[in-house]
Amino acid sequence: MTDMFPIIRRIGALTRLIQIDSNRYFKDDKLNNNLFIYIIRVVERPGLFLGALADDMQIDRTTSFRTVQNLIKRDYLRLAADPANRKIKRVYPTEKAKAIYPKLHAYEAAKSAQLLANLTPTETAELQRLLEKCQA
Repeated sequence: MTDMFPIIRRIGALTRLIQIDSNRYFKDDKLNNNLFIYIIRVVERPGLFLGALADDMQIDRTTSFRTVQNLIKRDYLRLAADPANRKIKRVYPTEKAKAIYPKLHAYEAAKSAQLLANLTPTETAELQRLLEKCQA
């Protein structure tokens, strides 16, 4: 069996590099510590159930809920009860979130392009397939 630690450590190092860069990039917007990712997800999928957002982000629901509350206070997100089941809360972007979304999306696209620049389209597809397989 191949030693998997170098692979996992490389993934962790890439994650930390992205977080350091994004913290610096979004410092003035006060969207560091991955707050910008919540806005991206909610703008792209408005009306997401709070639990589904947490699952999508791979973060525990308590942490996700606190982060959403933080972004509500900053007027980026809003909660609304589901019309069919009032116990379910759905997350929607505000106009402020929609306005900053192009900047957030551009950063995400540029960072993705930079990280994948040395891969061929075939290698990129294979990396995607393998990463999805790891999460299954």
